[in-house]
Amino acid sequence: MCTAIEKVLCPKHINFIMSQEERRAAKNCFYAMSGIPGIIGAVDDTHIQMICDHTMRIRAVNGCYGGASHDSHIWNLSDERLFMKNAYVNGDKSSWLIGDSGYPLEPWILTSYRSANEHSAESRFNKRFCKARFIIERVFGVLKGRFLCLLAARELHYAPVAQILNVCYALHNVCLEHNVEPPTDIAYIEEEMELTSNTALDLEGTNQFSAVAQALRDQIKNNL
Repeated sequence: MCTAIEKVLCPKHINFIMSQEERRAAKNCFYAMSGIPGIIGAVDDTHIQMICDHTMRIRAVNGCYGGASHDSHIWNLSDERLFMKNAYVNGDKSSWLIGDSGYPLEPWILTSYRSANEHSAESRFNKRFCKARFIIERVFGVLKGRFLCLLAARELHYAPVAQILNVCYALHNVCLEHNVEPPTDIAYIEEEMELTSNTALDLEGTNQFSAVAQALRDQIKNNL
C-alpha cells in the first residue's frame, strides 16, 4: 500500500524544478527574511536529505542512504546538486540553496562561516543566514507534528522507512496546497549554526569551485 501511494503522490507533489516566477518569489522572500540575495531553498538532513522552499513546500527528498552517510556525501551524489551545478555552469550565477556546515561551500549552495568571531562581519552574516535557514527547521517541526510516526524509534529496515517518509513529505505538500493548518503545539527551536561532530570535516576548499564560492559569500557578507 505504501509503495502504491508513494508512486502516485511523490512524483505529483514533490518537484525540485521551479518556474522563474517561483524562483523570483523565493528569492524575494528569503531576502526579506535575511538580507541575503539569491536564495531559492534550504537543504538539511534528518535521516534523509530534504530541500524546502520559502513556503515550507518540500522540493526534494533523498532517502537512499538510510541516515548512515554524512550530509556532504549525500549531497555530492544527489540529482539536485547536479541540477544546480549544471544551472550554474550554463549561466545562472545568482541562485543558490543554503545548508548548514555539514555541506560543502559551492557557488550553488552557501554555508555559514565556521568559527566566526563575535561581532565580526562573519558573525553578522551567520546570524542573517540563520534567519533564512530557520525555514527548514520549521518544516521538520511541522512534519513531526503532523505525522507522529516520525517521532517513533525506527523498527523497520531503512527502505520501508524511506517510503513512509516520502509519503509523509508528499502529504505535507498536499496539506499546504489545501491550506491545512499545522498543529498549534509545535515547538520551533532556532539555533546558531555550530560545527558539530557530524560536520567536523573541512568542507571548504574541496573542489574547483571553492574559491568562487568563498568570494561570492564574502561579497554578500560585505554588502550586508
